[in-house]
Amino acid sequence: MVGTKRYRNANYVLKALAAHEMHAYQAFQQQSGLEPVVSRILWGRGIRSVQAVLDLQRNDQTLSRPYELPDMGELVALLRTARRRQQHVRVYGDYDADGVTATAVMVRGLQWAGFEHVDYYIPNRFDEGYGLHADAVDLAVQAGVDVMVTVDCGSSSPDAAQLARQKGLTLAITDHHALPLQLPDVPALVNPERMAQPNRLSGAGVALQVVRAMLDDEVPDWFYAVAAIGTVADVVPLRGDNRLIVRKGLQALQKGVCVGVDVLLGDRIKDRQQIVADDLAFFVGPHLNASGRMGDARPAVALLLAESREEASHWAQDLKARNQLRREIEKDLVNQALNQVPLDGSGQVPGFVVVAGDYWHHGVIGIVASRLKDRLKRPVAVIGWDGETGKGSARSVEGLDLFQHLWKHRDVFLKLGGHRGACGFSLSKQDPYRLSQIFSEALPEDVVRQQFVGTAVDAVVDASELTPRAVEQLLALEPYGHHFERPRLAVHGVVDGWRTMGSDAAHLSLTLVNHPYRVVAFGQAQMAQTLVEDGPVEFIGSLMLNQFQGKKTAQWQVEEFVGVAAGRKSWRQAVRFEAVTKPLSGRVLYIVNSTREQKAWASQLGAQAWYHYWPDGAWVGHETAVQNQEMVAIVVNQWDRWPRLFHWADHIVWLTAPVHHMALRTASALLKEPAGVMWISPDMAPEPVIGKARRLYPTREKLARLWKAWERGQAPLLIGGRVFHELGFQRGCKPAERRALSFSPAYQRAQQHWRAIEQDWQKPLKDWE
Repeated sequence: MVGTKRYRNANYVLKALAAHEMHAYQAFQQQSGLEPVVSRILWGRGIRSVQAVLDLQRNDQTLSRPYELPDMGELVALLRTARRRQQHVRVYGDYDADGVTATAVMVRGLQWAGFEHVDYYIPNRFDEGYGLHADAVDLAVQAGVDVMVTVDCGSSSPDAAQLARQKGLTLAITDHHALPLQLPDVPALVNPERMAQPNRLSGAGVALQVVRAMLDDEVPDWFYAVAAIGTVADVVPLRGDNRLIVRKGLQALQKGVCVGVDVLLGDRIKDRQQIVADDLAFFVGPHLNASGRMGDARPAVALLLAESREEASHWAQDLKARNQLRREIEKDLVNQALNQVPLDGSGQVPGFVVVAGDYWHHGVIGIVASRLKDRLKRPVAVIGWDGETGKGSARSVEGLDLFQHLWKHRDVFLKLGGHRGACGFSLSKQDPYRLSQIFSEALPEDVVRQQFVGTAVDAVVDASELTPRAVEQLLALEPYGHHFERPRLAVHGVVDGWRTMGSDAAHLSLTLVNHPYRVVAFGQAQMAQTLVEDGPVEFIGSLMLNQFQGKKTAQWQVEEFVGVAAGRKSWRQAVRFEAVTKPLSGRVLYIVNSTREQKAWASQLGAQAWYHYWPDGAWVGHETAVQNQEMVAIVVNQWDRWPRLFHWADHIVWLTAPVHHMALRTASALLKEPAGVMWISPDMAPEPVIGKARRLYPTREKLARLWKAWERGQAPLLIGGRVFHELGFQRGCKPAERRALSFSPAYQRAQQHWRAIEQDWQKPLKDWE
């Protein structure tokens, strides 16, 4: 009786909350005048008043006081003394985009404040590595430097600070990275991480605050323009000060105040009024990064400090050449790294993936780690060995403080630095698989489960809902960035037409019926093999502004197609409704209903040559190898992520009843045309499939029970965990802080799937359409 009472009470609360919130939401939508899809997105993000919407677009706000940062007063006093004494000041920076923009801001700021002897130094990534080193202190002393100010680094350099003190070099540190146990002993350590509630500024943002303090907030627009680039490039939360820096910086860039950026963008943007944050994230930032990744970051700083178009043109061409070389090296290393993704004895990919290779380019391993993290939905570290030692770069996923996690295993490293989202390190040569095992220990449960719950979206929509007015309102919410991400939507549509594009035909462009916006999938040209005219398609993507021939238009940028896109329109033509009674030749793909069945069939088929089994959907990096085999048997769990082995199988054998007709369409995309055959026994019992669907797909009643279990400390069902996350549920939160189920995209999609199951299984499998 106690359990029943808890269940009924919890269910009642959820229903009451839904009714209460829907009334509040409808009032918000009416008062704001937003299109339904836009108001749903903002409401789901906790933006629930007209004033909150207006605040997103306000231009009259000011940054927080610079002196709120620790030691800012000490730093300003130190610098003003140096100026009065006409001392030689050196800015010591870092080689990434945030580091070079912070360097430029600090150098120009000191010059603007009246310093006559200012220079800068950025270490070489390969010869010196990240951070402040003893050699840099010696070089500064030899050059007659009196005061050295770091930007975007220095918090983890107590030894260098001690050496500077011994040699009479005044050292001040400005940084934003995580703090080590032992802080450097310096007159001023300006790092927002020292605050009780840290202001998550980038290195360039911290440098901007120093300049504001030095100039009593009389800061020209140029400083905001350059700081905005570092803020976007370093992926700091785009809230508060950071959002304001980027907004003001974009306005400044649209005025052309930074000659170097103006020239670098060149033909990409004919009308500088159209510059948006994406241009900084995907073009300007990577070009600035490429300089340091290829060895010498000084050209990037020189571009930002250029005062004429002639000077800027020289440095812009240099950066473009470096970036092209970086892209070529990156593409090669990504392929090598994917082919080294480790599997344990049961075929599972570790929760934390470590891959390594001899002489992998240290300048691009960070990008490679980011690419693998996105593909595998796990934290990833990539190491390049150079003899008996190596340098590595790691990238995190949501919910994992990467620096703190790796710090628990600090005995593995020779040196470790970074923050929540990214870390760099050096270490002695060792087995990367062993490192994968070590780093996979004690991962937070939410991090481990991320790989299974699918991609989080803001809303599930039909393409017809994205009206021009809705698109205009979404674009008006710029700038987007970390912690105010560009809305990610699951879009249903009907295919009108498609083509591949790009010099190597690697990209896909398609149009949808009765939808004015083009859909582009970069690097996914193979998906064209699954599309059919007038056939359904579902993808997860974001609306972006596309710049072409001086014009900007909205278009969809696809992150991933749901399932395997549409598959054959007439999948029934390939089906034989009969059980397989004889051995099959050629490539065979078997489909089962659970991981347990998958392992059982793996045992039976293990004697066959070239058998492959990846139970948790970790096909990434292995699909090319499978395509090249002559005879391969593969077992797929229909509830898992499908491999993209298009037109690969001679036969597909259903060893379980399909969940609904879309599963058959998805499977058909993997079948050879026109001779491939899909075998389905018409007598298969649907109960195991429907029973599993009932367990996996949440109902309101089931979520009420899961919520009570979660509050008792038990882990919820996977889909339940995603729903709770999307609704902002937290253990012990007040009812008023919870959100209605109708605002969970995961819940919406689960209900859509369940309706498809109910509709299909109302008739015999042979009669499905």
